[in-house]
Amino acid sequence: MGIYVRNLLNLRGSSVFNSNLKKLTRRYSNFPFLDLHQQITGQNLSSTCLEKIKRQHPNIDKLSHDQLKYTIQILNKFNITPLEACENAHIFCMNSITMDNYGEILRECQFIKIITKHIIKYHTLVRSRTIAKLKKDGLIKADLNLEKVLQDCFHDWPESNKRLHHFTDSTTSILQVRMCVLENYLKWRLSIETDEFQKYCKNYMSFKHKPMSDIREALDIAQNVIKFDTEVIRRNGFIISSDPVNTKLILENVESLAGFEIQDAIKIEPAILKNNYNALLEMKSILEEYRIPLEAQRRCLKIYCMCPETVRERLKELASLKEYQVLSTNPRVLSMVVHKKKMLSRLSKIQAAKKQCYSLNHLISSSKVFNNYISNFGNKVCGRDIAILISSSLNREGFDHNKEISESERLKEVLQQLRRHKFWLHTALDVVCDNLQFLKSRFNDRDIIKNCQLVLYPVTEIEQYITKLLDIRDNKEIHSQDRGNMYYNNLNYEKLTGEQILSLVLYEIEKKYHFSGDGIWGMQDGVKVESRV
Repeated sequence: MGIYVRNLLNLRGSSVFNSNLKKLTRRYSNFPFLDLHQQITGQNLSSTCLEKIKRQHPNIDKLSHDQLKYTIQILNKFNITPLEACENAHIFCMNSITMDNYGEILRECQFIKIITKHIIKYHTLVRSRTIAKLKKDGLIKADLNLEKVLQDCFHDWPESNKRLHHFTDSTTSILQVRMCVLENYLKWRLSIETDEFQKYCKNYMSFKHKPMSDIREALDIAQNVIKFDTEVIRRNGFIISSDPVNTKLILENVESLAGFEIQDAIKIEPAILKNNYNALLEMKSILEEYRIPLEAQRRCLKIYCMCPETVRERLKELASLKEYQVLSTNPRVLSMVVHKKKMLSRLSKIQAAKKQCYSLNHLISSSKVFNNYISNFGNKVCGRDIAILISSSLNREGFDHNKEISESERLKEVLQQLRRHKFWLHTALDVVCDNLQFLKSRFNDRDIIKNCQLVLYPVTEIEQYITKLLDIRDNKEIHSQDRGNMYYNNLNYEKLTGEQILSLVLYEIEKKYHFSGDGIWGMQDGVKVESRV
């Protein structure tokens, strides 16, 4: 409904619903346009006319009663009656905001009378017809100085900075004059260069066809309310052509995003202005539903620039993916949602290369970084990803019994432990995750943190030694051949703590490799493959 609220706020004094429209009957439950046509004209369309309309406008039978009403209300701004609208069914199939913009531009250009055909053929009138032709056809006054009229739309533009170019009506279109006036205005207000203006016209489709009043208001909000720096606006031309009414609705209805005040969130990620305010509210609800923490949202505000349904579909799909589950506690996890297609493509290439040590950076980084990783010999993971996985899997109480310890301090403590192992970057995140799940079922978090190097080793080997030591401690009958070499003189097994058992497991594993650290190696053969992402 957000798109329609936007239109209603632009009605400038007109009543929200025409009394005739309030009485609109719903004789055709699956074709609201027929209801409207019969109500307005008092006539029923013949089957031949109906088929012709559906053939010319395939989507007209999908329009709701509310959409039709809003279209009528927008047209009412330009003194276009419902009867005139019904005579040109195509007008109901146009995007509401686009239709409103076209009508406003024609009004700014002082068209003597605006009719539905003018809005429908807007591009022909402003691009292809010369001003002389429009004057000859009686669409605008013969003595109209269009350039001066358009300059006057910018009330904040000092007269001393305005300069007329005296265009020749016989060779000039409305669009040419509009772009010239707009460029000069932006040069005065934002100090832009000509090449910047050309980029705006090329990169932002709505830029050329935005009413001057909307552009002025959008800039007022950007500079005076959101407090954008001029340089930020120049770098992000879409701010200039953003919808001021939608921006107001965002500021009024969305108090915060990712824990940031809404103005601060927009300043960090200006592209949020491209999204509808209702979509932002829905996105907040979706992220809350999937328990995405605020920290992860703050690291990826770009998620609020996406369509809510797209995000919901991707989160639902990724929830069953092992790699996503492993990285779900990473503060940058939403990058996997934003770059889902690229991420899945890279996972396939990593698997084809028989590399197990993927990291979040490998999945979402630049093509150059990924191609270098996938084609070179070696198999390393991002150390920070391992530390985050371990830290987020264990409770705060496990870290020196200090509940107030910060996240960075927790990561630092884990990294200090891991870096003592010279091959710590060569264990796959999947292995670390499986080990953590197994160890947490048997030991408390403090014991695991003190021996967190153990999560680097194959889980089957860890499980084997832990099971034996726990059975010995619990006085279960263990055959001598099952003990292996685990005989320690003067050791009271019954008094072994969890921390001591994990230390013994690490000792037993590495003893076979002369404490070289080689105990972590599994079958992780890597091969070179051609990769282009």
